Amino acid sequence: MEMARETKDKLKRYLLNADPFLWNVLDKKNKKERLRELQTLGFLAGYSKGSNPIYSKINQDLLVELGIEGIIERIIFPKVTALFKPDILQYFRRCWEQGQAPILEYLKKNRLYRKHIFSANEVYDGSPLLSQVAGYKEPAFVFVQIDTQHDFVERWTVFAGLWFEEIEPLLGPVGGGITGSSR
Repeated sequence: MEMARETKDKLKRYLLNADPFLWNVLDKKNKKERLRELQTLGFLAGYSKGSNPIYSKINQDLLVELGIEGIIERIIFPKVTALFKPDILQYFRRCWEQGQAPILEYLKKNRLYRKHIFSANEVYDGSPLLSQVAGYKEPAFVFVQIDTQHDFVERWTVFAGLWFEEIEPLLGPVGGGITGSSR
């Protein structure tokens, strides 16, 4: 992946200052599990079992090991394309380009988000008891912020802007083919 220095520096700053970690594209949601997931993917092999580095240290070590290009190509891109089918990314891009958030019913229909009712430390989606608290763990939360209490899409995440404006264009014909956008 060819990337201009200005773009590299911008993406690096966004990565270092991102909340959530790695823009929420990893499957695991706590630090130790995320570290284990990265190690399973073949990264950060130098970390000993049970180590507990802070996220900024993990980011810095990923940047040394992979560079921002490697992080995008080998972690972010594969995770996003595994989470979202091409037609969903196309829909998101169309919404992004029109300046509107995705429709909540579309997210629900495509199993990207479920309404959750929180009571007595149990989580329901209108069906059997779920085993974990959901919220940001739903795939939609990579691209949008959802007010789970009132059940509506509030806005796009910072990552959505980075994906559609910076990352996806870098992927060339492969990335353009994923969302069907022409550049």
